[in-house]
Amino acid sequence: MSKLIRTFPTRTALAPLLLTLAVPVLAHQETTETSPENGTTVNGSPEQIGVAFDGVMRITQFEVTGPDGVVNLERQPGSEEVERFFTQPQQALPAGDYEVNWRGLSTDGHMMSESFNFSVED
Repeated sequence: MSKLIRTFPTRTALAPLLLTLAVPVLAHQETTETSPENGTTVNGSPEQIGVAFDGVMRITQFEVTGPDGVVNLERQPGSEEVERFFTQPQQALPAGDYEVNWRGLSTDGHMMSESFNFSVED
């Protein structure tokens, strides 16, 4: 019984340390950049639309919608793992509000999705 009492405080003291070390393993990738920047208004059609992360992601969906519906893009996501996914609209975007929705699989196996918005003015 005395051996159990002596090891219990040691195990209790180690638990927070082990949890602290495990948290980075469970962390998802974070968005570090969007283009255009979320919430901004750009003059004329943007040259690129995309997103960057602080780690590797496998982008499974990338869709831009605007006043005329879904925007046709030069590039669609594939099965490769990337830290950045940027593409161009096939045609100049007319003035209006746009929403970018993306979905991907992070390196820890979790599905992630986010969106960002921008506006285009003449």
